[in-house]
Parts: sequence; C-alpha cells; structure tokens
Amino acid sequence: MISLQTTLSDFLKAIPNPFAKSNPDLIVLRTTLTLGEDRPKIVFDLTGYGEISEQGRRTWRLALDEIGVSEHLSPDQAHDSSVLSLPLQLQDGLKAGLALMNPAADLPLWLDLVRPYGFLGILPWERVLSELLARPVLRLPDFLVRPSENADVLESAILFDPPPSNTPDSAIDQLKLIVGELLAGSPRAQTRIHIFPNAGCAKALANPSVKLDKRAYVHVASESTSAAVVSLWFDWICAALEGQSLDAVHFVCRTRATESAAVLLLSRSPNAAEAQTLTAAEIGDVGAGLARLGAWAAMFSPPAGDTDRAAMAFVADTLAQSRPGAVVFHPAAPDCAQDLRETFRFLFSPQPAQPPKLTKGFLYCQPASVAAHAGFHAKIASTVLPSELPELAKQASWVDRARAKAGVYIPALGLDLKQAPDWASAAQRYVESASLDQLRRVSTDVLFSKSTAALDQVKAAAQSETVQKTLSDIQNIVGSYLKRSE
Repeated sequence: MISLQTTLSDFLKAIPNPFAKSNPDLIVLRTTLTLGEDRPKIVFDLTGYGEISEQGRRTWRLALDEIGVSEHLSPDQAHDSSVLSLPLQLQDGLKAGLALMNPAADLPLWLDLVRPYGFLGILPWERVLSELLARPVLRLPDFLVRPSENADVLESAILFDPPPSNTPDSAIDQLKLIVGELLAGSPRAQTRIHIFPNAGCAKALANPSVKLDKRAYVHVASESTSAAVVSLWFDWICAALEGQSLDAVHFVCRTRATESAAVLLLSRSPNAAEAQTLTAAEIGDVGAGLARLGAWAAMFSPPAGDTDRAAMAFVADTLAQSRPGAVVFHPAAPDCAQDLRETFRFLFSPQPAQPPKLTKGFLYCQPASVAAHAGFHAKIASTVLPSELPELAKQASWVDRARAKAGVYIPALGLDLKQAPDWASAAQRYVESASLDQLRRVSTDVLFSKSTAALDQVKAAAQSETVQKTLSDIQNIVGSYLKRSE
C-alpha cells in the first residue's frame, strides 16, 4: 500500500520548479565607443549566452551621427528624448539576430556598456530598444552577484532636497507620488519609508492637510544638525535611524555634470530655511554614504519641473559603475507613475520577478533578480566573494510575515520584523565592494571590455588567498556578533 506521505512527496517532486534553471540564457547587447579613429565610432555586438544559439550574433560599426548623436555630445543633449534614432540596418539586424537566437519572450535584453563611453550611458536606450524588440531592457553591472539582504523587510529613505524655486505644492506632490508608488509596488511583508526633507519641505509637510501613509515617517532636522561638511545629510540619517540599517536610498535633489564628473548638489544644512550655499557630493561620497547606511540599492530622480534630467541620469549611471548593487534612474513624474510602481515591484521583489519595460529611465540590476534567470550563478560567487552570511539575510517564518503584512490594516496584529543593524549591513556592503575591487585588480581585463568578461569574471587561480581570507574573517566576525544578539 502506498502511503499518503510517499504519494504527496512524489507529487511535489513532479511539480516543475520555475526557478530551478541552472544554465540561464542571456541576450546581451554590448556597446563600445572607439576613439582611436578620425571620427568616433560605436560598435554594437549582439551576443547570446547560455543555451541561446550564437547563430544570431551580429556586429555593427557605426558613426555616432548614424544613431542621431553628435560627436560633441553634452549632458544637456544626451537625455533629450529626441536623441538616439537607430538606423534601419541596425533595427532589422537586431530583430533578425534575435529571431535566430529564438529566445523566450520573457527574456530581457541586457545592455552592456563598455567603459569608457562618455555620456552614452544617459541616452534613452531603454525606451528605444524595448519598443523595437518588444521586451524589457536592463543594464548589466560589472558585479553580477545579488547583494545579501533580508528579503522580508524594505527599509527605504528619501533624501528630499528640491530647489527653493519649486513651489511647495509641486515638491510635495512629487514626494507623495514616490511614497505612494513605493508602498503600492513593494511586495515585501514589511515596508517603511523614512523621509529626510530640507527645512522648506519639512515645513510644508507639517501642514495637517498633507497626509502620508502611516508607514512613511518624516524626520525633521534640529538646530544641532548643522555643519559645513558633505556628509552632514548622511550623519543626520544615521543618527535619526538609531542603528537601523537601510535597503535603499532615493535621492531627489539638484545635480551638476561636466565632461569629467557628475555630482549631487545638496543644501549645506537641512535645517536652514533661508537660501544657502550648495555642497557638492561626489560619486565617492554618495557611495560611501550608502555603504555606511548598509543600503544595497540607490534611486535617483530630478526634482519636479527640472527640465535638465541628464545630469541626474549621469550621476546614477556613474554610481552604478563604481559599486555593487542596484541603481535606478527615473523621472518620478505623474505621466510615468505606473512605470515607477512596476520598477519598485521588480526591484524589491523577495523572489526573482518579471522586469518592467521602462519607457523612461534605466535600471542596473543582477541577472538573478529576473525570474527567467533565477538560479544565475556567476563564477565570481565562488572565487572572490565569500559565502553568503545567513544571519544577515535571515528570513522570518511565514506566520510572522503574514502578521507583519496584516498589521498595516489591523494594528493589533502588527509585528516588526527584525532588520540587521547598520554596522552589520555596512560590513556586508564593504565586503561586496572590496570583492569588486579585487575582481578588477586580478583581472587582466579591468574594464571588462571582452565579450565574456562580465559573465565569466575571473578564475579561482587568480584569486588572492590573503584577500579572500580577510573578507571571510570579516563576515565570520559579523556573523558571530549577530548570533549573540539574537
């Protein structure tokens, strides 16, 4: 007689696991800017990885003006929606190449930008390519391992510092839109948003007529929150969170871009209501601040009414090339609110999910975040990055997750799920950044310019045992402290 337990076990084993694929397929469009000629050229290389046939591989070599881009491209031109028009030969070639590769309809196209590429990173590739190929377009980062984090909890912050020229109504409307779409899009059991506004916006938010969801907390800078240092805003955020780590930070502020750099422009003090000198936060400062908070994701939006979106896009693109993690650039405007919600839904999904087809903005993320690529395992995971710290990504029971989610609607059932402290998440972000630095250090292709560099990463034989042991020791120390605190 067959037992019920055996029958049930066999039945469960027979159910196909959509996330069990161990050799995922990737469609990659590599773009390389060549400057060693009379005229700058851009090379497009359509490549298939995994089980996708190489028969569809195609290469095109075009002058910049053939894709509608000036040789003297500047930030104020690069993100103009009218810029970037692919010639028919490229359009037809991409379609023909994909037809030969015969990929599944849900596979995204990965855009691999080979450095140095100047301002090409802020062209509207996603809008043009997703419309042409009828599939999502995502950007491929250098570091392909998904950051370690607690997938039950989303602790997010919004650094909100629009210019005084913005009317209070337009500024608050944009803030409410971001808050609303994040809460509506987040599929996590527990989602909280911490808002850090400048003095003018804090005053407007104090008006009783401004109503925010109870999961959004407005922090107000005190008189003691004042110093002429770039890290002031991050100091304030760290102090206000009292040891709580963050998953993501959304920047809404002014920016400036030149031919050599892009910076955020922040009010020198979030407490001062009067007009004040701006402080430049360089990419290194932003990355260090995110690591200090333990954040693995960064989002960037220009203030409402800001017609110069290119500088903010340049900041986001530059940051994505400098550290591990996910990076989003999005206008956060009413005409693309659904687009923003779908981006949040995908980015913060606890499980691999279907990515959005972005019509505005762009998204850098790891292949393992995509449902069709679930199980993606870059070789770097076993060569450079130490094994995952289970205490940091420890998830709650399904009962606690259900109580936390229901607590939004029934406060009596509420339960706060524990998030790792900021020092533990910061240590993990350091390990990931150090692993990326080590990857570049030992690789013979430090810019990842070869067609297989980003996917193959480096061989174990090239790994420094000393660096590996040091990073592992850091994780072991963090893990032992977290176990003691449970």
